[in-house]
Amino acid sequence: MRRALLAFVLACGALAPAAAHAQSILSEDFQSGDAARWASSGGDVRLTTHAGNVSMRLTRSAAAVTAVSTQGYRDVAVAAALAANDLEGEDYCLVEASGDGGRTWIEVLRVRDGQDDGVTLHRNAVRDARFDDAERLLIGARVSGNADNDRCWLDDVRVSGVRIETGDDARGQLSAARLRGGETPTALAPMSAFAPPAEADPPRDAFDGVLRVEAARGQLRGVQDAFAIAADRSLQAYTFPAFEIGLVQDGAWLIPSRRGPMPGAHPNWEIAIEPGRVWSEARDDGWSRASLPFALIETNANCTHNGVLTFAFRGGEISRVAWQIASETCAYFKFDFWGVSPATYSPGPPAGSAGLIGAFRAEREGRMRVEPISALAARGVDVDAFASPADIDPAALSTFGVIYEGVHYRGGCETRAGAYPFCESLLLPSYSLAKSIAGGFGLMRLELLYPGVGDELISDHVGPCRAWRAVTLEHALDMATGRYDSPASEADENALTASRFFLSTTLEEKLRVACNLYPRREAPGRRWVYHTPDTFVLGAAMADVWRDRRGADRDFFDDVLAAGVYEPLRLSPVIRATRRTSDDARQPFIGWGLTLLPDDVAKIGVYLQHPERAGEPLMAPAALAAAMQRAPDDPGLAGPDATFRYNNGFWAWNVQATLGCSRPVWVPFMSGFGGIVVVLMPNGATYYYFSDGGEYRWARAVRAASRLAPICETSP
Repeated sequence: MRRALLAFVLACGALAPAAAHAQSILSEDFQSGDAARWASSGGDVRLTTHAGNVSMRLTRSAAAVTAVSTQGYRDVAVAAALAANDLEGEDYCLVEASGDGGRTWIEVLRVRDGQDDGVTLHRNAVRDARFDDAERLLIGARVSGNADNDRCWLDDVRVSGVRIETGDDARGQLSAARLRGGETPTALAPMSAFAPPAEADPPRDAFDGVLRVEAARGQLRGVQDAFAIAADRSLQAYTFPAFEIGLVQDGAWLIPSRRGPMPGAHPNWEIAIEPGRVWSEARDDGWSRASLPFALIETNANCTHNGVLTFAFRGGEISRVAWQIASETCAYFKFDFWGVSPATYSPGPPAGSAGLIGAFRAEREGRMRVEPISALAARGVDVDAFASPADIDPAALSTFGVIYEGVHYRGGCETRAGAYPFCESLLLPSYSLAKSIAGGFGLMRLELLYPGVGDELISDHVGPCRAWRAVTLEHALDMATGRYDSPASEADENALTASRFFLSTTLEEKLRVACNLYPRREAPGRRWVYHTPDTFVLGAAMADVWRDRRGADRDFFDDVLAAGVYEPLRLSPVIRATRRTSDDARQPFIGWGLTLLPDDVAKIGVYLQHPERAGEPLMAPAALAAAMQRAPDDPGLAGPDATFRYNNGFWAWNVQATLGCSRPVWVPFMSGFGGIVVVLMPNGATYYYFSDGGEYRWARAVRAASRLAPICETSP
């Protein structure tokens, strides 16, 4: 019953507005094969498996109930999914919840006759004040049937809420005295302890100089580790990496001299440092305080673990650096990680300090206006349709937002230790968004500069691919090379043979694998088959095209993308760096490997919705129009089924059935591994979310966004 990539459930939810991003309190998908927490009655209740998915089956008049505490949480929502079979007449399946011990029940989801195909999981979520701060919240599922073939399947039961601030003094855990002393934290601190308090004073000292942080073994508490990364001693996942970075102060801001991932000696982690804050507190005995958002990013990959570090300083003195991580965008490795590292400080303005300050001021001034997602409620929009717990497990959600009429309506950025204190600096991995905003943007920019370049042959530019007869650069962008093992959706991408490509680290190795991974099955341009290696090959070809035209020392990514597209769009310095091969070729990955800020996502969405506002074209207009489904004569190739298309590195989904449109309406979108989506709706709204639970559901978000402006003419 569970849908994999690109499975959209069309049910519409009903939630009251809530401004904050929730945390997961309960998440039950039965995949463990254990339903011991559920008490059953009235008939046959058992776990069953269909297509690898485990769910709880209830038959005829059976019921099951469980309980969970929501004490310490507000804005609590209950979400669930149900499938049904052989319901007739007044038969139904029901999920309900009670916050008062079962005296009153609130309906969460009901499935009736006509919705009972035995496969489709219908979903909904309900938020109610009676669920808040409950010692014992009951969640029940039951079937009201009259025959043994009346069956319901319960799945994806979720309870989420926003942690209530208790007012406890958490700042003492990270006092300047403790940072200067020898104590080691024994647990995560609340994220609020890393942010300036409301009563903060200006810093007593200025911090301008080089910060050197030594490697240190920390405390790592695993949440998920699919590939046993933490157990592999060679990867040293428990060791916080050493790094050195220049920092310059501008008022209350502390600006790093380098942005984006910094390669180092650590075998598993690269670190990226973002601008932070400086202040002072009365309790710190004359010391000033600094806090910087950072991320550990997996070497040769895109997994991103966001954290915060802090230290105290006075004159030329510095304390130890305390750091912690309590969130990530990484489908296979999740953990909490905290500790302290010895550090040194070399005072003296780093080179180019004035330029760093000017550039960061311009960056802040150029950011899109931000409002909380709750502000959309004033427009009559169901704001909880965006990143609804019925669609996305709150535990897997990094952040989300909606961009409309020049405003970035941003959701929260919750962690397992409270709200992330630098939401605007949350580092987000692109994964396959890069196929659109590096592969697609790159070839469409080249096509503007050199019309017809998309028709050039891969074999003329990539030596190991000399057997790719008649395959053009555009074929590779469209993933229509005619070379594949299986045409089944994602079969090749998920096959073990593809891992040889991802694990290799040099251009030579990656091309040797990518060019010979799949046999020729048919002429190119006829069939779409999803292949990340195809986009990497395209990147190598585009790099060669650029060197042919501009010189052997030129860099395609820096010249064509960073300078030619990202800079004119005023994107951050973070996206202007990319993951590259480890050899002297430094080939950009192109199909994955970018890092973005939420503001970058918003600006890219605005550009794709209104490219004419950028002034002079940044890309070939015809190719961009085709990617955005605005060229009826160039719709692209069919995707995994008839409701999907793929063209110039962009997906599109037909929302006709979802909205009841009188004709097909194709909505372009970008998609990334683990649960990353950017949706570009025809009414000018852009919706995005970054998550890592493998869920790609956004139909209810389309419905909600259609309240801003019509997306289509509906049928009578």
